[in-house]
Amino acid sequence: MKISSRIITKDRTPILFGTDSLTAIDRLAGRLNPRGIFILTDRNTKKHCLPLICEKSASVVKAEIIETEAGEAAKSLENAGKIWNELLSFGANRQSLLINLGGGVISDLGGFVAAGYKRGIKYINIPTSLMGMADAAIGGKTAVNLGKLKNQVGFFHAAAGIIISPEFLKTLPEPHLRSGFAEIIKSTLISDPALWRRLQRHSFDSMVNLPFDSSVWLEVLQAAIVCKNKIVVSDYRERNRRKVLNFGHTLGHAFESLSLGGAGSPVLHGDAVAAGMICAAFLSNRKVGLTEADMRIITSYIYQSYGHLPIQSVAGPDLMQVLRHDKKMCDNKLMFTMIKKPGFPVINISCDENEVSESLEYYNSLTRM
Repeated sequence: MKISSRIITKDRTPILFGTDSLTAIDRLAGRLNPRGIFILTDRNTKKHCLPLICEKSASVVKAEIIETEAGEAAKSLENAGKIWNELLSFGANRQSLLINLGGGVISDLGGFVAAGYKRGIKYINIPTSLMGMADAAIGGKTAVNLGKLKNQVGFFHAAAGIIISPEFLKTLPEPHLRSGFAEIIKSTLISDPALWRRLQRHSFDSMVNLPFDSSVWLEVLQAAIVCKNKIVVSDYRERNRRKVLNFGHTLGHAFESLSLGGAGSPVLHGDAVAAGMICAAFLSNRKVGLTEADMRIITSYIYQSYGHLPIQSVAGPDLMQVLRHDKKMCDNKLMFTMIKKPGFPVINISCDENEVSESLEYYNSLTRM
């Protein structure tokens, strides 16, 4: 189903969404009138996605390309320094424009680089992953990791524009689609109970077999984009309402950080958040009145798509040590976003270590189901 490019929000950052949205690159870049355009990619997006935007944009063809490594390891201060030096060697100045072409890592890293270079240059996000489209590219939160700890250093620096084309979803391997789908699940659980009910009729395994321009994909993707942006506009600096977006992320980030320090492959962000949402549903049942039935429905829907995290342990002292570095820690208690029922989130619910451990025991018990 063809959807012409249209601006679905004009607040702070225009977001263009549609099956032909890539044709808007030159128009958006032209309005910014930059002195030099630079494109940040990784080796995967350079190979699979850069040619697509080169077909649509004369501005891109003339841009300088900066290639970085792929994956979460790229989100480091050391790597940001390398990119700053490349921008400097190319002669980038405060009027230059950085285009971040990639998934969530590129959006986070590129936004961080843009925020720091010359005290801030303009940037456009063109997310190429479902994770980037539904979440990471939207909202102006930029960050890099410190060692294995997620997103410890960052800035609020709003993009000058975001261009979202479902066409890029065709380039993704299934694990990365599955990872991004977790953010769509989260969006429905915190904001759209009607869409959550509809989503229950479509497991990830059934969604992945649908064309990416189908009405189902376009509906859930646009709903996630609108949800994220509406919340960001209401609370850009995350002082209050924006915290609802953390549903599943307190433990999710900890699982992800724990896997970064392990011997195996790092857990994808969405897989970790999926596990975090199951734990958060359990805590919501214990702390804010989510019904047992809703907890079981959420658990079953997520677990059938994600299974159990492929790391040695999702409990124990190592995980608790990582959790103590969480940015939401307050008075030695972890602060969670929970839901009273789908569509009704509550923020700043504190949990002690015993309560967190009970949620982990619940999650681990699912392997015996």
